[in-house]
Amino acid sequence: MSFEQQLDRAHEVLTEKGFLPSSANPLIYRLARKLGLKVPPPQFCSFSINTLLGTLWFGTLWGLIMWFMQWKSLGVSLSYAFNASLVTGLFFGVMMSAWYKLSAKRKQLPSWGEI
Repeated sequence: MSFEQQLDRAHEVLTEKGFLPSSANPLIYRLARKLGLKVPPPQFCSFSINTLLGTLWFGTLWGLIMWFMQWKSLGVSLSYAFNASLVTGLFFGVMMSAWYKLSAKRKQLPSWGEI
């Protein structure tokens, strides 16, 4: 079975189990797929992949918003801004990964290999 077929089947399973489309196919995962990465829906991803994607997108977005809204005018150093963004992104990534694993377990989803 090709990745695209497996992805379609995974989305069907998620819909059947009551997941909202926005939860089954978040924007960052769609963007990752458009960039050529073969990333399954977050409920089927590993904890580390979910953490990495969550850290990258949230840390970057939050850091840019904070830089232009507050840090730049306060004279915050780039190293502080980078570290704060990384820590905040990592916290978000870990929390979202835990949420995805918990929801997959609660709804008794099969593994990615079983799809």
